[in-house]
Order: sequence, then C-alpha cells, then structure tokens
Amino acid sequence: MLEQIGFGGIAFTGLLLLTAVLPLLTNGLFVARFPWDYIKHKNDPRSEAERRAGKAYSNFIFKYVPPFFIGFLLILMMAYLF
Repeated sequence: MLEQIGFGGIAFTGLLLLTAVLPLLTNGLFVARFPWDYIKHKNDPRSEAERRAGKAYSNFIFKYVPPFFIGFLLILMMAYLF
C-alpha cells in the first residue's frame, strides 16, 4: 500500500515539476502557446499577461510541490527499507 502511495505521489508531483520547467525555459509563454507559436510571439507586448501567468504558475509549483515530492520519495524509501 505504501509503495503505491509513494509511486503515485512521485509520478504526480514529478509531472507537475516537469510542466513547471517549460514556462521557466520559455519566459512564461509555453502555458498559453504551442512551441511553434512561441517564436512568433516571443517579443509581442500583447502576450504580457500570458507571460505573467506562466511565470506565476512556475513559481507556485517550484515553491510548494518539491516538499511533497521529497515526502513521497521518503515514503517510498521507508516502504522498501522497513
């Protein structure tokens, strides 16, 4: 049972962390744009709200999700060690 909780938690939080990396790399635009549209709209001032939303999402995920990821990793380690 603990193994399933650990694997599920790691998979979910890992997916959230991976989705937060993309807006970080593209200056916040990947949440609202496809990769091929990113090049066209990279410097467009009309996409400033989308840029702020992408950056806010990335900052939120990197602030609150890593402790849960580490916690699920510890649960998984404890399930196999004890």
